Amino acid sequence: MIINGIKSGHHETGSKVISIDSTVIDRYYARSLADLISENSSVFIKTYDQGGIAVPSLRGTSASQTQVAWNGISLNNPMLGQFDLSLVPAGFIDDVNVFYGGASMSLNNGGIGGIINLETKPDWSGKNSLLLSPAAGSYGRYSGLLKAKVRTNRFQSVTRAFIRDARNNFSYINDVLTSVPFRERRKDSQVYQRGLIQELYLKGTRSKASAKLWYQSEFRNIPVPMTTQPLNPCENQKDESFRTMMSYNTERGRTDLDVVAAYISDKLYYSNTVASVDSRNESGRMILKSDLKRSIGEKNNIRIGLTGEMNFVKTNNYSGSKGRNTAAIYISGETHLTPLLVTEIILRETIYDNRFLTPDFSAGAEYRILPVGNFKIKAKISKNSRIPSMNEMYWMPGGNPDLRSESGYTAEITGEWSGNLGSCVRLAGDLTCFRNHIYNMIQWQPGEYTYWVARNISELKTSGIESNAEIEFTSGKFMAGLNAGYTLTKAINNHNGTDGNGKAERQIIYVPVNQLVASLQLRWFHLHSSINSDYFSRRYLNPDNTQYLPGYSVTDLDIGYNMVSDKVRCDFSLRAENIFDANYQSIAYYPMPGRAYLFSVVFQLNK
Repeated sequence: MIINGIKSGHHETGSKVISIDSTVIDRYYARSLADLISENSSVFIKTYDQGGIAVPSLRGTSASQTQVAWNGISLNNPMLGQFDLSLVPAGFIDDVNVFYGGASMSLNNGGIGGIINLETKPDWSGKNSLLLSPAAGSYGRYSGLLKAKVRTNRFQSVTRAFIRDARNNFSYINDVLTSVPFRERRKDSQVYQRGLIQELYLKGTRSKASAKLWYQSEFRNIPVPMTTQPLNPCENQKDESFRTMMSYNTERGRTDLDVVAAYISDKLYYSNTVASVDSRNESGRMILKSDLKRSIGEKNNIRIGLTGEMNFVKTNNYSGSKGRNTAAIYISGETHLTPLLVTEIILRETIYDNRFLTPDFSAGAEYRILPVGNFKIKAKISKNSRIPSMNEMYWMPGGNPDLRSESGYTAEITGEWSGNLGSCVRLAGDLTCFRNHIYNMIQWQPGEYTYWVARNISELKTSGIESNAEIEFTSGKFMAGLNAGYTLTKAINNHNGTDGNGKAERQIIYVPVNQLVASLQLRWFHLHSSINSDYFSRRYLNPDNTQYLPGYSVTDLDIGYNMVSDKVRCDFSLRAENIFDANYQSIAYYPMPGRAYLFSVVFQLNK
């Protein structure tokens, strides 16, 4: 479930960072990035219906306070301020690194809760290969993934393509529309997706260069809530993205230089004929990043980074076209004070539209308890800022161009350990305690007229614990692994006021206090199986916590057969989802499917 080894080259001293690598992603080729992250980390995913929007929330923060990046370049839409994980198939990504809290400072600003970094990268040790992964499942789900790699000693080309079509016409129990629950079938929930990533890599003696192109589009009908009769015609939304990235890296002795240039174009068209709404939104971003690292002696590193970004938006929901320019500079220093103690400090200054933000910072330390083994204590304090999204500033009506940036202060301490018991058993685990205090929270509130207005109105305090444990037993051709993670999150909005008893600590909406993820994996010769179970406690629907969605648990079962030779690999897998047929909602009045099945094949040819 959770791979604790840190595989990222970014700063993480004193921070919690987890990595979901290709060995885990291999089991999710027929599923979305939202499924992968939800089942293999403590990230809470807010999902609107099967095939609907899925946005992440880290440590009780909002989707706009949780950044999603592609090789260090932010993917969060400048208009919405967030990123939809349901748009990306898991097979498009090689590694997923989740940087919690202050660890996000090493990539970008704005990730008060953290940053999810998606990596696509070359594999110079592998052979030329062609991978095909078709899949078919319940409720009209069909998908196909292709990955082709061609390489020489210095050049590599990787092509990824996918297509997905789903009707999502599952049946569910409607217990809100009438006093007597009844079963009905979901309507107007069709989704059609397609995408392509082309990567080119060139490797020299002391330098590397790459060029990447990512095109993706999606058309989906939007179903109405359970409380509403279907519309005719139904609402629909079309998303289209075009992303390009070029990078250059060179190493000269103790100096390492990275330069990245990227262009990202996003289009979102929403249509509701019944309500006479035709929303057409287009945004473009140009980003240039440079990162210089210099080693000073054997124990010290210094890093300087510069980022420039231009945003421009064209929409019929603003008063004219809008744009925004941002620039940031950061400097960090890392030193090994002793063989067992490492410290790091990061300072970041951000400028947008000729306005200087209060500088952000982080300070972290790691202490290895014993000279041998992996027993560490980590600690970090940080301040991070989020610039208001373009919609929060310019949406008509309700946008507020005078909004102040949000500021978040974070403190965390982590204990991390791993080791072996004999030659057959591996153990690993970590325990983190964290606390966030976010000022100038931006929320949409009813205004003086009939529309809502974006305002800086409140403070948010989140605190809690995150724990993960793994045990793996291997003997010959047999392997058994048990993974479990528990998260406790208290997220209190100070603007909620007090009730008649003077109680002020109410949980913010849609953030569960308790979250548990567990996975059992078995492998014997060519057979493999896994069972995954997720539990989420109740989620409140209003600020005074008088209404809530009940807690729920979902369990999935996978059974497969794998055949591998030097040149051919073939894996057949049958997945039973929600095997106990739980009736639940992630978002109020948007039902999720009951028991469902998915059959997939992974065929790989190596040469």
